Amino acid sequence: MLTVLASAVAVTVSACGSSDSGAPLQTFGPTVAPPQTSGAAAPVVDSITLRSNLLDVPQLPSGYSALNDPPPGSTGGAGAKTDPPQCAKVLSPVSAQAPGSFSQTVAQFGGPDFDTLDIDAASYANGGAAQAFSTVQSLLRECTRYSGKDVDGESVDFQVGAVDQPSAGDASTAFRVHTTSQGLTLYSVVSVTLVGSVVVQLAMSGAAEPDPQELSALTAAQARKLKGEAGP
Repeated sequence: MLTVLASAVAVTVSACGSSDSGAPLQTFGPTVAPPQTSGAAAPVVDSITLRSNLLDVPQLPSGYSALNDPPPGSTGGAGAKTDPPQCAKVLSPVSAQAPGSFSQTVAQFGGPDFDTLDIDAASYANGGAAQAFSTVQSLLRECTRYSGKDVDGESVDFQVGAVDQPSAGDASTAFRVHTTSQGLTLYSVVSVTLVGSVVVQLAMSGAAEPDPQELSALTAAQARKLKGEAGP
């Protein structure tokens, strides 16, 4: 996953990022409460099966190709530090933000103009998915502005704000992150969706602000695939 992006931002924004992070981002509204019956489904205990239920190249926009999946348990961002410390988990895989999952998986894709698409999912037992979904939302509200240093010691500033998106799955929310270093900014739009026992996070990043409508379409497609529903 992108994790905090601090380990990659110095290279990425220097190569292709745009200048300045712009005006303050949209503030978060009330947290999205999962339905009381959500998360009751049996967990996906096999990470291979969970990975097969994520979107893949045929379901992605034109120009995306698969990258090597990170090693199991990898959260990226090694050596990066943030202030406050807990904000280092923003954009980390759901399984790192909310430990205790039965299975977890991550898929990574590269797109045009150095764009990236990262999808991670975690499956929980006994209603744990609903709690994980709420945990992610709580962290975002603690970390609307924070700072840090990447692995090379360069300062990195972060802004986190809400994104309006249609609901998907059993419950969903979305946000954006502007990651700025050395006067250049990397833009990310992210959805987090609860589907049965699974929480899936989908992040699009690039040198220009990703299209929220494209994020919405991918989020809906991912929710359908996790439900086993046919569709584009």
